[in-house]
Amino acid sequence: MKPYYEEEGVKIINSDCLVALKEMPDESVDMVMTSPPYWALRDYGVEGQLGLEPTFTEYITKLCDIFDEVKRVLKKEGTCWVNMGDTYSGGVNNNDKKKVDGAKTIKPIKAVDVQDKCLLQIPSRFAIEMCNRGWILRNEIIWHKPNCMPSSVKDRFTVDFEKVFFFTKSKKYYFETQYEPFVENSDMEYRKTLRCGRKYGVKRPYQDNQPLSYSNPAKPSQGRNKRAVWKITTRPYSGAHFATYPEALCETPIKAGCPDYVCKKCGKPREKILESKGTGIDYSNKGNYEREIPTDNPSTKFNRNANKKLNAEYEFKGYTDCGCNAGWMSGVVLDPFFGAGTTGLVAKKLGRNYIGIELNEEYCDIAIARIKSIPKSLF
Repeated sequence: MKPYYEEEGVKIINSDCLVALKEMPDESVDMVMTSPPYWALRDYGVEGQLGLEPTFTEYITKLCDIFDEVKRVLKKEGTCWVNMGDTYSGGVNNNDKKKVDGAKTIKPIKAVDVQDKCLLQIPSRFAIEMCNRGWILRNEIIWHKPNCMPSSVKDRFTVDFEKVFFFTKSKKYYFETQYEPFVENSDMEYRKTLRCGRKYGVKRPYQDNQPLSYSNPAKPSQGRNKRAVWKITTRPYSGAHFATYPEALCETPIKAGCPDYVCKKCGKPREKILESKGTGIDYSNKGNYEREIPTDNPSTKFNRNANKKLNAEYEFKGYTDCGCNAGWMSGVVLDPFFGAGTTGLVAKKLGRNYIGIELNEEYCDIAIARIKSIPKSLF
């Protein structure tokens, strides 16, 4: 299929995503980052669009059929990240629509066999069906929106989050650990109280306000392993596409799941080589405990008679080499529901190539304009 737009490392295809995916070769992309149209929320005015199926069961089946093809084109080391929101069941017909930024909002659709006003659990149903079809669900990430739109409803709480599912097609896959700042010392003190007096012979982050992370003692200078609740504010976008997610939402998945370099011949990712600098604290001595039961506390108190052994902080030494001697290229990110092109924009800023598939020609033009507006020096 001829791309709608193409330049070095960039390919935008104006087509039904299932049709376009079927023309792509097996195992040709390194990761997928996307957000499909949510069921029964928007009418984008394009024939064949996803999200207007009469039942959510049909919607999930159609969506997972698309991801069957995504799985085929994804490399065995690849990862797949899907952002998805939920829908409430309603009893109103679909004739009353309001146009919002190029799309028409849809009145709530009454779901079959579900009570009115019930949350339909579409993201969870989607994730379960994906697992039934052979995907491995590694994380259910919560995108917390601290500046979410206020709700006028009075009989439930305002929903201020969406989900991002992290899937893989194989047990072994490319993943670069991401880090976040350590928790505040006040939180460390709180954790200390939760331990009911239990202590160890070596310093832990909940003792003496030590700026180390128990989850990642090997790299005290980098922070702790990133958690699965991401606080990311929504960003206004003045273009004609209503449902544009913020760039920060796909930045972490692309950094974690798409390699900087892959072999031009075999397609294997080039992974970073980290060498121990011999600093930090080694907690590998897991034996040799002394037990003490204080009279004023029924909890057991442990002291470790440990050897304080320096180890664990790492230094970047280069990349692995597959031995093909064919040269390297940037990893490829695929977004089969490209929309206004946010995934592609972030991919290029991070030095990755990308393929975007979008049914709406107007949105393809918006995505192209956004890409061209960014100075080349930022890519």
